[in-house]
Amino acid sequence: MTAELTPYRSIENPAVELVAEGSNMNAFDVVCPREGCRSIVLKKGVAKWVERDSLMLALPSSEDTQTLSSTATSSDTSANSTQHYWLLTNMMQFENVGFSHTVGTTKYLSCADCDIGPLGYHDTEAREKEYLIAVERARYRR
Repeated sequence: MTAELTPYRSIENPAVELVAEGSNMNAFDVVCPREGCRSIVLKKGVAKWVERDSLMLALPSSEDTQTLSSTATSSDTSANSTQHYWLLTNMMQFENVGFSHTVGTTKYLSCADCDIGPLGYHDTEAREKEYLIAVERARYRR
């Protein structure tokens, strides 16, 4: 039996439905957002739900995933000053993620199987190592 892959936009209350009760960790596998790609980006229970400044990474909206580029801006982040992410502090915790060349001080993260992205980012000059995957840029194996 194959688990259902649910896109972010189909989840009514992400902060409750995607977070394991009492732990603030991802309750489900985080999967590539591209239809047809079933690559697991993060396994269940390895990443922490956090809020960060949306201006650090202006991600394209999920409808634009077929034409992503590192220069695209997001209509989703223009109205909000913060965005939710899955946080890892060790890049080895990823299952399947690609890293771009450094642009300024940022490395963009993508699906290692189909190269769709950016799914998130890593600021190379941040005081503490943080690898962030945007909650809205994924599907979830529920």
